[in-house]
Amino acid sequence: MVIEHLTLHIPLALRQRFLKADGEVWTATLAARPGFLGKETWADATDPETLHLIIRWQTRAAWKAVPAALLNEANARMTAAMGQPCPVLTCTDLDVLDPHQRHPGPPAA
Repeated sequence: MVIEHLTLHIPLALRQRFLKADGEVWTATLAARPGFLGKETWADATDPETLHLIIRWQTRAAWKAVPAALLNEANARMTAAMGQPCPVLTCTDLDVLDPHQRHPGPPAA
């Protein structure tokens, strides 16, 4: 598994619109692609206007096989839905070293 980690700056006033549009545009587009495993959106605890998108892919090859034309089309739809561009600040790919590692959770009371 590989993680695509994106960061974006989304003003709080636009957050709900962004989350709705992102689900309808990006998540739906990526979910139709082979190798897509899931996607989560996280707010940065120190800067709530910085969002972290964690996208899980079965392989780096599956991620990189998404055609540029499809990415450009989804980006145009996202810009239209938001009424402005939502530029990606950073894009990092992360290798999962142990996909079975789980946090044990809180101790039993």
